[in-house]
Amino acid sequence: MASKAFRTGTKQVFLPDHTIAFLRPRSNQPPNFANFRVPLTFNKLDIRDYLLHAYNVPVIGVRSQLTQRRPRQSKVSHRMFRPPPVKTMTVELQQPFAWPKAPEDLSAWNPPQMVKRHEQSEKQKKYQKEAQKKGTFPLRDELGSTQERVSLRKEAQRLLKEGNWKNERKLDPKFVKENNSAADKAEE
Repeated sequence: MASKAFRTGTKQVFLPDHTIAFLRPRSNQPPNFANFRVPLTFNKLDIRDYLLHAYNVPVIGVRSQLTQRRPRQSKVSHRMFRPPPVKTMTVELQQPFAWPKAPEDLSAWNPPQMVKRHEQSEKQKKYQKEAQKKGTFPLRDELGSTQERVSLRKEAQRLLKEGNWKNERKLDPKFVKENNSAADKAEE
C-alpha cells in the first residue's frame, strides 16, 4: 500500500474562523476542477488539507488567483478606495465532480408568503419609480382601493350591521359601556 505523496497538516481545527464557498464551474471547465472562494489568508496547503480532512477528497494540484475589485467611493467620507481583493482557488481533483441539476419545482423554496412578499416589493418599487418621475406621490384617491382595503371595509360594514363580534375575553368592568349595564338591568 502506497503512502501519501505529501505531508498533511496535523493542526486540528474544531471551530473554524473562515468561510469557504464552493463556486459553480465555468462553462468550459472540466469536471475534475473545482473553484472555491477562500479568505485572503488561505494558502494552497490549507485548502488541500481542508478538503482532505473535512471531506476526504484527495487533491492533485491547486492554483490560486487574486481578483482586484474596482475602486469605489466611500459612503461616509466620499473618498475613493479599493475594496480588498477576492481570492479564489482552482483545485484539481482526482475524481470528477458533477454538480446536481437545478430542481424544476421550486415550490419548496418559494412558499406562497414569499411569492406574495416579492409581488408586493415589486409593486412598491414601481410605485416609487413613478413617484420619482412625477416628483410627487399620488393621492390615495388616484391610486384606487387595494384588495386588502376593500375586504377590510366589507368586514367592518358587516360587523357594524350584525354586531356579533366577540373577543371571548371578559372585559374589566371599568371598560364596559353604561348602556350595556342599563340594558342588563332592564332585562332583569
